[in-house]
Amino acid sequence: MEKVLRELNKLRLDNLIEEWVQAIYESEFLEFNEIPADYENSVEYVDIKSIFHSAMNAIDAWLNTNLDNEEERSWTVLSHQIKHQHLLALLAYYIDFGGKNVVSREHRNNAIQASRLYYKLLCIPGYKAYNIYHSQLFTHSLVCLNYPKAMCDNEENYFNAKELTCEVNSVIKELGYFVNDLRQIIQNLHLTSNDMNFEDIVSNLVDITGGAIVNKLNIDKIELAKLSGVIYEMIDVLVCEANGEPNAAAIQLLFKCLLPKFIAASVDCRHVNNVIRASYVTYSGLLLTKFGKAALPGYVVLLEHLCYTLDGLEKAEVRSARVSLVVGLMSLLPRKSYGNYVKWLLKLSTTAKVPHRQIALEMLAKLLNNDPDLSTPDHSSEKEKKPSLPGKTNAETTEEPNQNVQEDNAIDENNLESQPGTSQSITTEIESTQNIPTDNDEAEEDVAGLLRQRTHTIVHAEVLRAVYERVHDVSSTLRTRALALLADCLTSEHPAMKEAIKELNGAGAVSRLAAVGARCVCDERAVVRKAAAGLLHRLLADMLHDGRTPQDSDYAMLVGLCRDASIVVRVSAVGALGELAASAAHRAALDAFLAGPMHRLSDPETKIQDQVVALIQQLLIERIRKYDALVTEDPLPWEFLAGITRHNMKRHLQKACALLAKSSNCINHRLVDLLSTHLGILNDERDLQCLVLLTSISRHVDYSDVGFLLDYYYNLTEKPERDARLVPLSLELLATWSARVGGEARAALRDHLVTRLAAAVDDGSRTASASLAAQLDPENLQWATELMQISERRAHESGAGDVREWVRAADVSLVAPAPPSPQLLRLFLAALAQPPPEWGDEERGLCAAGAGRLCVRSRDAAAALAPSLAALLRDDAAPLCARLNALLALTDICTRYSCIVEPQLDSVCGCVAPQAAPPLRRAAARALTRLLLAGYLRLRTPLYYRYCALLADEDHDVREPAEYYVSCCLTVDTIYHHFVDCVLHYNNQESESISFDARQLIYDVMLQRMSLVQKLNVQCRLAREVLEHAGALCDDGDELSAALNAALLDTITLLCGPRMKLPKKPEKAGDADIDDLQERVTTNIVSHKMKRTVAEVLVPAVLRLYAHMRPRGGQLAAYLVRIATDLLNDYRHEIEELIENDEELVERVQQFQETIGLEASFGNTRNLVTASAPPEPDTPRARKRPRPYAHSPRKRALRI
Repeated sequence: MEKVLRELNKLRLDNLIEEWVQAIYESEFLEFNEIPADYENSVEYVDIKSIFHSAMNAIDAWLNTNLDNEEERSWTVLSHQIKHQHLLALLAYYIDFGGKNVVSREHRNNAIQASRLYYKLLCIPGYKAYNIYHSQLFTHSLVCLNYPKAMCDNEENYFNAKELTCEVNSVIKELGYFVNDLRQIIQNLHLTSNDMNFEDIVSNLVDITGGAIVNKLNIDKIELAKLSGVIYEMIDVLVCEANGEPNAAAIQLLFKCLLPKFIAASVDCRHVNNVIRASYVTYSGLLLTKFGKAALPGYVVLLEHLCYTLDGLEKAEVRSARVSLVVGLMSLLPRKSYGNYVKWLLKLSTTAKVPHRQIALEMLAKLLNNDPDLSTPDHSSEKEKKPSLPGKTNAETTEEPNQNVQEDNAIDENNLESQPGTSQSITTEIESTQNIPTDNDEAEEDVAGLLRQRTHTIVHAEVLRAVYERVHDVSSTLRTRALALLADCLTSEHPAMKEAIKELNGAGAVSRLAAVGARCVCDERAVVRKAAAGLLHRLLADMLHDGRTPQDSDYAMLVGLCRDASIVVRVSAVGALGELAASAAHRAALDAFLAGPMHRLSDPETKIQDQVVALIQQLLIERIRKYDALVTEDPLPWEFLAGITRHNMKRHLQKACALLAKSSNCINHRLVDLLSTHLGILNDERDLQCLVLLTSISRHVDYSDVGFLLDYYYNLTEKPERDARLVPLSLELLATWSARVGGEARAALRDHLVTRLAAAVDDGSRTASASLAAQLDPENLQWATELMQISERRAHESGAGDVREWVRAADVSLVAPAPPSPQLLRLFLAALAQPPPEWGDEERGLCAAGAGRLCVRSRDAAAALAPSLAALLRDDAAPLCARLNALLALTDICTRYSCIVEPQLDSVCGCVAPQAAPPLRRAAARALTRLLLAGYLRLRTPLYYRYCALLADEDHDVREPAEYYVSCCLTVDTIYHHFVDCVLHYNNQESESISFDARQLIYDVMLQRMSLVQKLNVQCRLAREVLEHAGALCDDGDELSAALNAALLDTITLLCGPRMKLPKKPEKAGDADIDDLQERVTTNIVSHKMKRTVAEVLVPAVLRLYAHMRPRGGQLAAYLVRIATDLLNDYRHEIEELIENDEELVERVQQFQETIGLEASFGNTRNLVTASAPPEPDTPRARKRPRPYAHSPRKRALRI
């Protein structure tokens, strides 16, 4: 003992000030002041490290001596010789100072040696009686185990990697001695889970075992493995009782210490954290294997916390890493515990916080690949598996989760069966660690099988139902993910999944998945609409796979999404319809492709145009083969062309071919050669399809061998019973390749055409024949003048008898060098103004068509005939064919002389009036849309109001062109600037009456195009120009007109509706949806303007209007209550901020709250949780134990 005293006296403990020592003890070794200067000077030339080392050797020698009296080797003797409190305070100071200066080798080594000396002091018997062991000091000493990781984290403080490697390896070597000393005392300390700082002690021990520095530099992995091995042994000692039985509470605390390690390794996605996660996963599995039933409750709580902890879950990569981690750990659970944890996940998927629902949904998605649960549920024990969720009080959380898990363990013991073939999969290392004493062989087998590979089962219907419920979630990310998962489930070939989908869809006429897809295509979020498009696509593909043929209505929603305001939605819808059309050559699928993607050839986004062109190339161009009667041909390209001819979409095909010619080499001579083998072989329908495609590609292919086309044309003219559409198409194709017709064939073709024109045969191709004849010999057009003059003479001679001669003269005049005679123009003018009584519908229709020819020929004729044609349009008693031809004539005039048609636009707009004939309305809608698309007309008021009214038309053929133009081509600024004017115009008594529902439909289409800022500005304008104006009128005592009442109703409906919901102040971070961040930033930028509008305009206007309308009641008063409720729910805090100085206004707001039955209070109470979401879940965390005090707390003096 003398040597021990001699070494310890070298520390000069007498020089330490008593107040400094007591301050350390009073702070429970948590706060350390600077060491006294006198003491620092006294040990300035003393090697502290060597003294610590010598003292340790002296203590070892003293304890190993053979003495008769054991008390001589205890603190009973030693405590009288040294000031042990001074010694512990000094050791604690050096340990703390070394932890704060890890980079310094001297301070670091002093801390390690001080800790080792402290452990030697704990080896001396009687350490507890003299309070040598202090839990905080002991915990503090274990921080030395974190030195290697701390040094690697401060790599920039070292000169190079080699220097750092040497330093770290030296520390690891020192820690080897450190853990050996610690191992000697850890069992004698008899630490239990109820001891203070037990959790911190275990956490410090676990920290170095994670492998955080294994892959760094050239660390000595052998020494590190030895170090970890000793620490694992010490942890085993800590989590077991004195008799060797595992302590469930201690193991649960051990898993609690592992939780932050898992979380930290999941948040950072660097490669080194993969090693850390793998190390902790392996260790967790070994704990579960080694300690069996005792470890299972803590293991389950660990899994629950891994899902419930929010750190980093707003990032997709963190969620993915966390999900993979939990799924891997779940696979180690016994069957019953696995099933209970799945039920806990189902409950977690309905909780209040968005990140919890997100990770629960991702977990459920991973579980859908499991095998089905074929066992029948036992309903006799309802108390069996009620897994709790995090969120309960500390007093409840320890008992409930553990009790549940223990009950499950009891069930697992009796029900765990040895899986066939799995006994060979367990590793020798795992088997060697199984030393749990058991009562019988069955329990031993259950525990031994904890880590064996087993097939976990789930009830697919329950999991799929939980995924389906997230489609209605308030978070757009969750709605999107749920829709994507449902679409993936439709592609599964798993029998259990198919059965679950069948059960989910129900037995109704419309399946639940189809209904939810139809609802989500109208979602305000583009990503949700895109996911809904994917779901509808999979539903239709599933129908085709099952041999069912979808109807046109089944494709309607995807067709509508092709006109969506979002690019990603349009891309998804176009791709879906293209894939469906390629998978089955059904008429409905091709019609849907032509109605949706085909119109996107005029999309403002080049990306979508390229996508549609690629699909057309895949569906049509690449599938055409040479005709062979012995080979079964692909019907898809011919069905596609049949749809083109059926829907008269030749212009769209021409544009597609033009884009294909620019982007690829598929429009070439080879394609013409292939089509020529089909021409004139089968029937008129096939010939029509070939000619439509040939005329579309002819402008991009300079084809020289046109002999096949000449032969086909002559054959057509010899058979008048053939389809009338074939001749004009053949002439158009010949006109395009006329330069390749030479010599005698050219002259013969010209003579043939002139002869047919002179024969007065009207087969619908007269203008095309005249144009081609003039093109073949442009120097000799005397024949055209002569034919025109002959027809004019016959027209004058016959008068009103034969209007066909009038039309013939007008047709030929288009190519004649001489102008038509004025008498011919006067004939048309007179007939249009006052048609002869003997004329029927056909004659009047021909007259309007001939007048249109003259308008194309001459500007003067167009100016003279346009008023008469407009008058014919306004004449409701005129024949429909005549009015249609007059509309087409005015359209042709507009393409050349738009200034002539602008004064007659009222007549054209009258054609789309609800009382007009349906064919005329459809033709007028298409004509106006074509003129607007081509730029010949500008959409100014009042044409704007009349055209936008078509958005709510009941006739689809009238509504569709307007929807296409407004949703795809009309600029957003135009819609934005005219929106408020539309609200006022459609409620004006002088305008055409439009129903309330129709007006809301028009507004809805317009609002789809607007950005958030534009919607906010529209809200402000509506508030000022409608609500404020109406409130001012009420203050003046004036009665509100019927038009203003209707405008008020529309305004309030818009402000309360889903498309223009008044934006709320952003919720707290953490409960937010990551996809909402961009919108929230924009909302913050413009929200001040909206808040001022609410406080200065909306609230006073609503108050005044409600006071005026309350005695009368009615719909408007009810809607005022509705908007007032929304304002008070969403803007209480904002109103309070902005109007707090206006006492009168604040008082009126409070009075209004009391009037409508609301509590007069401020504060935003809106929650982002769905109505069906339960309250916040229970948190499965351990109970906080009261901190035992070794002595009574100090009494503070009362200062007066």
